[in-house]
Amino acid sequence: MADIVHLQIEKVVHGGDGLARLPGADDRRQAIFVPFTLPGERVRVELGPSAHGRREGRLLEVLEPAAGRVAPGCEVFGRCGGCQLQHASAELQLELKRAILLESLARLGGIVWEGEIAVHPSPPWAYRNHIRVQAVPGVGVGYYERESRRLVPITHCPIASPALNLGLAELAAAPPPRQATIELAVDNHDQGLHATGPLEFAVQGHRYRVSSGAFFQANRFLAEPLVAAVTAGLRGASAVDLYSGVGLFALPLADAFARVEAVEGSPAAAADLRHNAQGAPIEVVEQDALEFLRRRPLAPPDLLVADPPRAGLGPEVTGEILRHAPARLHLVSCDPATLARDLRALTAAGYRLTALHLFDLFPQTAQIETLARLERLE
Repeated sequence: MADIVHLQIEKVVHGGDGLARLPGADDRRQAIFVPFTLPGERVRVELGPSAHGRREGRLLEVLEPAAGRVAPGCEVFGRCGGCQLQHASAELQLELKRAILLESLARLGGIVWEGEIAVHPSPPWAYRNHIRVQAVPGVGVGYYERESRRLVPITHCPIASPALNLGLAELAAAPPPRQATIELAVDNHDQGLHATGPLEFAVQGHRYRVSSGAFFQANRFLAEPLVAAVTAGLRGASAVDLYSGVGLFALPLADAFARVEAVEGSPAAAADLRHNAQGAPIEVVEQDALEFLRRRPLAPPDLLVADPPRAGLGPEVTGEILRHAPARLHLVSCDPATLARDLRALTAAGYRLTALHLFDLFPQTAQIETLARLERLE
């Protein structure tokens, strides 16, 4: 028979689960991770087995709800693996993400940040301009369940844009005859759902061609604030844009720097980057970031911007950045844990963290996007 216990949720941790403590032998308190709970709540939980040093609990009942608990905005929330925080108000979600960021920096990076965090909220619904769904014959079209490959059929996704939901409804009404992964995308004006060629995005006066397979920010409302925070107010002779994608930061940087080196390893994104950079003082380098830094002559740029994947910079790229010694470094991160690791190395080697921005690019989910601005100490 499964163990049923009452627990008090202490906090929400990276990934979106609530953390509680289960008293054990010798006064040790075992950590229990309970999805869909909030700080301060008293809950009834069915304990699961320990796996890889982690023990989860299944929420059975909220006995004492938090003040910020709300009714989820999606009928399949809790089953679908896409969202983790629909049970929290928009205001509470931002508070939770801010706390997770600060704790990650302190615990994993040794960085106790006491300055302001500039928080950039998004409309909580209908913000995505790109989704990827699964089609399974006889089952339907939808997303996978949390931590499984079972399909949750849907006809509507409340975090997707209106045009994407029209596409979802069409797919649900006439699903493909064989199993497939289907991508639906629109531009940041919610147009181009059935476009046969690349989409075109407009951000701060610049136009970006984005082909299938090339990455672009999925939140159709926050691209402009993100670009402004990364690039505005700076001028100089040279800038480097690592993991440049289709040039989201490179194009505005070219308005303020005499020379920009834009580095992108994906052939699809690099092709769009070349197209978008035409006429601008941008040198497009289709190359892995580490290989580029190893081959680049040692001439410290005035600014280096890096927007790496979830794995972060890592020790090798960080070491090469330190060797090139940019005067300023703007690091965009989608994972607080890897950000904390990278910042630990950078601050230990002579960089000072000067500003933190939190962008809520993915409301209703536990994902956190951060901009860390650093300066090299003389």
